[in-house]
Formats: sequence, structure tokens, C-alpha cells
Amino acid sequence: MKKSLLIISLCAFIFSCSKDLPENQSTQNSTRLIGKTFSTQSLSLTFTSSDSVSFQTKNTLYLLKGKSKYEMNNDTIVIKSPYGKRLKPNETTDSYILSFIGYLRNDRIEATFFIIGPEEKEQ
Repeated sequence: MKKSLLIISLCAFIFSCSKDLPENQSTQNSTRLIGKTFSTQSLSLTFTSSDSVSFQTKNTLYLLKGKSKYEMNNDTIVIKSPYGKRLKPNETTDSYILSFIGYLRNDRIEATFFIIGPEEKEQ
């Protein structure tokens, strides 16, 4: 009886630890990014906290900058519109990331992204 109870407890412990592993890994990846800047020829991302990132376009006709929230999914960075949708031009004068999915490699960004600026200036 004691043996089977010990085995069941051990299995439950192992299951609970393995279930939390991806979340812990994601948190560690986010923490590792804080204060770092990654860029391409047209975009720079600076990670300001475990869930916030500031962005700035560069070498483009319209320089856009702002802040957004991000999520880590293993090695993939996902930034979604803070509004949950694409706004009409008269709904905001702030620049925002409509969508961003990518990877960070050696201080460089490998991603597809879409940024909306005031008056629908798109990058």
C-alpha cells in the first residue's frame, strides 16, 4: 500500500513539473531579453520588461515608434495589435504593431511584421 501511494505521488509530481516546464522556459526567455535591442534595416525592437517591447522604424519615409506587449512561444516572438483589430485612420494617432511573428538571432530580427502609423502610414 505504501509503495503504490509513493509511486502515485511520484508520478503526480513528475507530471506537474513537466507541465510547468514550457511556461518556465518561456519566462526565462523573456527575462533573458530585457534591456536588449534587436534590429533589421527597417525596424528596431528594445525589450523593456518581460512582456513589453518598444519599437522604432528606421531608414523609411515615415519614422514610427511606440510600445507594445509581446509573448514568447518557445523561440517565437508574437506581438499582436494592442487594440485586437486594425483601427480606422481616425481612431488613433499612435503607431502600433498590427502583427509580428518572428525569431531573434544574433541581435537580428527574422520576422514578418506589419506596423500602422498615424493616418495609415504603413511599413
